[in-house]
Amino acid sequence: MDAHSKASHSQSGLAATIDLSLSDDCARLVGTCPTCGSRLSVEVREDGSHNQTVSCLRCRGLYRIESARPSPLARARLSGLGVSYTIEGEWNTSAILEYLFDNVGPVDYVEGGFVCHPDDQGGDCPIIMVDESSRVVRFALFGGYPENQATTLIGQAVSEFGARFQLDLRPFVLDRLEYRDDVSGFVLLERRHLGAFWRERPRRHAHA
Repeated sequence: MDAHSKASHSQSGLAATIDLSLSDDCARLVGTCPTCGSRLSVEVREDGSHNQTVSCLRCRGLYRIESARPSPLARARLSGLGVSYTIEGEWNTSAILEYLFDNVGPVDYVEGGFVCHPDDQGGDCPIIMVDESSRVVRFALFGGYPENQATTLIGQAVSEFGARFQLDLRPFVLDRLEYRDDVSGFVLLERRHLGAFWRERPRRHAHA
């Protein structure tokens, strides 16, 4: 069975309404299937809208989303850090999607590529976005992480990603974001163009 088949699901008759919570990164609505206990997840679009129903991948139950409650972290002042990398070398995006779906978490298809959101067992794994057309992979962490810790965690994920798929990832943009209650989402605070210094920074000082 390919990843496209696994990522899709059939929708049976509507069973009940369900309350979902906004995830800590404000990118998804999450909850638990009342029938089988599996994790439910719905993407929140950039404008804050989302699907009005959610289907369980395991038992195929279909539920109407009644409300979306903010999680405790989402109500606090949150920060985000994202780093974008260009890809050098041959890459197989189908194999990458398959691995992320099987080992990291749910995969959503977006224009030009796909996004993987780590599941509840993902620990401090960042969100991974793959843009096939521009050959860019973006790693992002949201929550109460200090920037140095987020930098380290993203660096570890990038190293593992590159080693697994035999890719050379070259950093070029770092984004710092902050959660704002007035827009109910994250806003960009700063964008830095990194060049090669992101990789070299732990070992040597950048020249002025």
